[in-house]
Amino acid sequence: MYTINVKSHINASPAKLLKIWRNPKILLKYATSIKKLEIIKREKNRLLTAWEVEFDKLALKWRQWDVLDTTIGIINFKLDSGDFARYHGVWTISPSGENASTLTLEAAIDWGIPKLEMYVKKSLERKTRLLFKKFLQSIKKIYSHG
Repeated sequence: MYTINVKSHINASPAKLLKIWRNPKILLKYATSIKKLEIIKREKNRLLTAWEVEFDKLALKWRQWDVLDTTIGIINFKLDSGDFARYHGVWTISPSGENASTLTLEAAIDWGIPKLEMYVKKSLERKTRLLFKKFLQSIKKIYSHG
């Protein structure tokens, strides 16, 4: 199981950042690695989304559930189906000054390929870390363009 922890300062209030998880399709304009993003099902505080991403010749597809707790700025996510054996984590949005936030991602990924993992593990971990960093940069772009 590979774990990742990345964070970034975003020039937007927590309330503005939460809008991305209410309507994640806005990411398509800014995150070039996301090839397809569909909302499959929307419930009160839950979304089922289908993702297709490509980064550095690594193409991945999956569906995930996001559970939003807007009162404390936490978005839990968990794999529904896709190219991983397991995938889950949490986004945390914390205020960090006037109209600013710190966005933190903690995630765990199990690729489900134990026999090949020793050969590709480092490459997959590097690509995954870069993909999530690009994702955070895309969110920064949203709020630097108003």
